[in-house]
Amino acid sequence: MFTINPNASVCYNPTTLSWNNRTDCCSWMGVHCEETTGQVIELDLACSGLQGKFHSNSSLFQLSKLKRLYLYFNNFSGSLISAKFGELSNLTHLDLSHSGFTGVIPAEISHLSKLQVLSISTVDPYGLRLGPYNFELLLKNLTQLRKFHLDSLRGVLPERVFHLSNLEHFELSSNSLTGSIPSNVSGLQNLQLLYLSSNYLNGTILSCIFSLPSLFLLDLSNNFFSGKIQEFKSNTLEFVSVKQNQLQGPIPKSLLDLQDVQVLILSQNNFSVQIASTVCNLKTLSVLDLGSNHLNRTIPQCLGEMSGLTVLGLNENSDFSGHHANTLIVTTKSLDLELPRVLTTSMIIDLSRNRFEGYLPSIIGDLVGLRTQNLSHNGLEGIIPASLQHLSVLE
Repeated sequence: MFTINPNASVCYNPTTLSWNNRTDCCSWMGVHCEETTGQVIELDLACSGLQGKFHSNSSLFQLSKLKRLYLYFNNFSGSLISAKFGELSNLTHLDLSHSGFTGVIPAEISHLSKLQVLSISTVDPYGLRLGPYNFELLLKNLTQLRKFHLDSLRGVLPERVFHLSNLEHFELSSNSLTGSIPSNVSGLQNLQLLYLSSNYLNGTILSCIFSLPSLFLLDLSNNFFSGKIQEFKSNTLEFVSVKQNQLQGPIPKSLLDLQDVQVLILSQNNFSVQIASTVCNLKTLSVLDLGSNHLNRTIPQCLGEMSGLTVLGLNENSDFSGHHANTLIVTTKSLDLELPRVLTTSMIIDLSRNRFEGYLPSIIGDLVGLRTQNLSHNGLEGIIPASLQHLSVLE
């Protein structure tokens, strides 16, 4: 028996409070039935504030025609994932994420050959794991998957996952997976979102990943990828993060030619040489983080003319140097009348840990949208301008 606890969910939408034994269950919130037979085909208990143990004798497992089951964002208090989930053979959608399940993900889940969406993750202090061969078994049998999300896994990233031709959303972030991305990923023609961040993956990031024809989000951050990123072709990428790896060499021209990119995070690597001015052609760019690399020479003046840019990180690039007294805040843009117009929207600027010298210009007070700035660990000198008092949203 579950209790209802509003604090059991980060979201709270207690559908079960509307349930009444005196009414047809098909009229209850979160319950959908097949029109002709009246059998339950969808049960949505997400964010219901359910708290307590989830037992294998639950009446839920009697719903043999169930197609869609959503149990995410509850608190099942370290319950094991029952093997009986594998008996719900008509399931196309199964989401058990962020609900406090723990232990081994049962091999019986692989029996659900009709699954299109599988999401199983947990919350602290609980952990999940797969048996020695269960990962490969899942991938072998669940060939219809469109969304695949697992966490708390260990072992080698299976090559088979890159051959799931229906996959659109692939998320294995925050695991302990090792291995590399295979050279052949041509099976992922429908992939739109790829999250592999916070693992122990290594090797090079091949250009074929960036070139997947439907991919618009790529997150490979916080791994051990190394070497250079080769040039590639993409007309779809909007979000790219390779933060905190061991990548080196120049920033590929291809990354600076992504006409629809909105977020570009390349920080905490070993990229070298100067920032190409072609980055200023990215008219949709709102976040650019190049911090903690080995970028050198001057910063392109045209960065100050990018009206959509709201977050700019250039911190800890010790090869930046020079006297930029009137241009520091706006990334070496010369002072002119365009400055207030360009930077009046919400903005975060981090230029810390470089080798900038000179005085802080009073024009900084015109950056009325500036919320966060970090200029620490440079060679700046002089008096802090009184115009700073005009920055009413500065945090």
